[in-house]
Amino acid sequence: MKTKFSQLVKVKKRRVDEIENELLDIQNQRRSILIKIEDILKEISLIKTPKSGSFSQINISHMHLKNFSIQKRAYEEEIIRVDRQIIGLKELYKEANIEFEKVKYLEDLEIKKQLQLLKIKENKDMDEIANLLFTKQRMEAKV
Repeated sequence: MKTKFSQLVKVKKRRVDEIENELLDIQNQRRSILIKIEDILKEISLIKTPKSGSFSQINISHMHLKNFSIQKRAYEEEIIRVDRQIIGLKELYKEANIEFEKVKYLEDLEIKKQLQLLKIKENKDMDEIANLLFTKQRMEAKV
């Protein structure tokens, strides 16, 4: 049943869904970053630092470790940024959902009113039909 709130309910619901999809995307992005960090940690654990040998070999090994460490730190900073986004989106989702629920409640009240009015009208119509039939039967009984 359409009410004056129907379009507003659709808009509010669409906004809630959009925020929910954004939140899921960001959470997937966070999982992806965590997987990258795990991969870097595996790579670091696989690197064997030479105890002896030429300076260039030791230097290359050290550079690999340093690069992995820098990448890991960058991903950890990215996790912090993504976590902030998730917190913000959760707050937006909460607010949007509250707004949606308010409008949905108003729409439900409006639908109840319309149904009550229809019920009253139907009862009046049924009474009218009953009166007409009763009058018709009385007329036929007199004839």
